Amino acid sequence: MQQYVLWDAELGKILMGPQGEPGDTGTWVAYAEGPEVINPRTQTREFVYVEEIDTVLGYVVGEPELTWEQLRRANYAPLEDQLDMLWHDINNGTLDKDGAFYAHIKAVKDGAPKGD
Repeated sequence: MQQYVLWDAELGKILMGPQGEPGDTGTWVAYAEGPEVINPRTQTREFVYVEEIDTVLGYVVGEPELTWEQLRRANYAPLEDQLDMLWHDINNGTLDKDGAFYAHIKAVKDGAPKGD
């Protein structure tokens, strides 16, 4: 669904919206959000009006350096796989630092140390 924003050309910013219908007063223009902000610590969303297409475009400034929490979340195996590793380690008598579960968790933690 097309979204619209109240755009202030003088200030170069969105005053209201986005919303599904343009308002009755002011300069309402089409809006395209653009890419997602991945890391709010290192990225910000900015907007620009493109006259040729009469649209306000959102874009992201900054590098998407992931936090250690985001890196860990992305690299942990799904819970079902972790439970399966645990089961096999228990069944094989390797529920220690030699087991698959421990090796997996250690690799993820070593790859994304806390506080980075």
